[in-house]
Amino acid sequence: MTAVNPEGFSGYHRKQDWTEDPELTHITRGTPCGEYLRRYWHPIAMTEEVTDLPLLVKVLGENLVLFRDRSGDFGLLHKHCSHRGASLEFGIIADHGIICCYHGWHYAVDGTLIRAGSEREDGPICKKVVHGAYPVIERDGLVFAYLGPPELRPPFPIFDTQANTGVEKVPFSLSTPCNWLQIYENTQDPVHVVHLHSNVSGIQFGAASGVDQIIEYQDSPLGMINIQTRQVGEFVWNRTVESILPNANQTGAIWEEAQNEKFFQRSSLLRWVVPLDNISTRTIGWRYLSAELDPENQGDRSQIGKEGIDFIGQTATERSHEEAQRHPGDYEAQVSQGPIAIHDRENLASSDAGVARLRRLLRKSVTELRSGEEPAPQAREEVEIVPTYTQDTVFRTQLNDQQRKGFGQAVANTVVNSGDKDPQERELMVRQTCETFEGG
Repeated sequence: MTAVNPEGFSGYHRKQDWTEDPELTHITRGTPCGEYLRRYWHPIAMTEEVTDLPLLVKVLGENLVLFRDRSGDFGLLHKHCSHRGASLEFGIIADHGIICCYHGWHYAVDGTLIRAGSEREDGPICKKVVHGAYPVIERDGLVFAYLGPPELRPPFPIFDTQANTGVEKVPFSLSTPCNWLQIYENTQDPVHVVHLHSNVSGIQFGAASGVDQIIEYQDSPLGMINIQTRQVGEFVWNRTVESILPNANQTGAIWEEAQNEKFFQRSSLLRWVVPLDNISTRTIGWRYLSAELDPENQGDRSQIGKEGIDFIGQTATERSHEEAQRHPGDYEAQVSQGPIAIHDRENLASSDAGVARLRRLLRKSVTELRSGEEPAPQAREEVEIVPTYTQDTVFRTQLNDQQRKGFGQAVANTVVNSGDKDPQERELMVRQTCETFEGG
């Protein structure tokens, strides 16, 4: 009789009472992370979704109605009318504001009561009632909202890649039925690129992404970056991928093959991972298109938009279940963790250093806010262009592992330290840094 290894077949004895990590995963108003997220602007819809009818949206656990009145102003109001609770989803859009269908209560975009239906215009009710509303800004096809304390409203940030006139910015919005954090922390898990997107499912992005990489992590002025450095034939390829706290991300060219020299090539997308509630999320942002980012024209603008993006494995509907099983992508890896990933049952390893670091940064920010320390705004003033730190650099040289590590650190430090320079200066500084490694 063969002895059974006591370490194996131990399902019966495995712990069952796992606990959640609500400090980072619960996002409704009044929760630690929910209050932290409410200190920032978030995209909540694509402009094209806002038609001549009100749009029901959920953001950070709140049911809201988004509309654009006939004067062109956007409004974001609590769903239920302050009179007797009818949904403003069925409201009548007016020249200014929106009118409840039930009794004609008329609200301005800031929630003030313009007219209380059949009540006297000079009656006391208009001075008494203010409906819940949040400020809204429309920018390049996306609608952003701020859901925090009005007295703490930060300037609206414009990141430098948004101001790049050399790309076409195409809005997109993707829904995912799971907690926001298991999507967002994927941005600091570069190890999965080699496995999920190359070894397991075949080449889903550029073949060069499957080449083994030296990975490091460091904080940045906006959050953190991971530093990926690969030897791809005769070229060394450095990529820095950025998480902009609390929930934004940029990454480099989707199909980068590192076959030609380039210095400080910017990102192919800017996206926000926006919690709708604790178990559903909308990833919304811009896909950046240009000949520089996609010289082989592999992108497809027609696939980008509502519930669509032009690279594989991001939605539930793009493939059959069997195909997703045979060639899983990000969607399958993230959603299959469950509605809320249970950190208590994880066994983090050294390859999870980026995920662990991101969680620590988020937890630190949440804890500081709970102690009364407000987070620093992303922008200091409304017109400020905010520097970011995602880029690809490819340099013709052969380096050993130790040299590649030094190369990656040097390029990343140059990228971070040059944030106050214009794009051309930053590119030149990165090139000059690379040239110090010429010849290995």
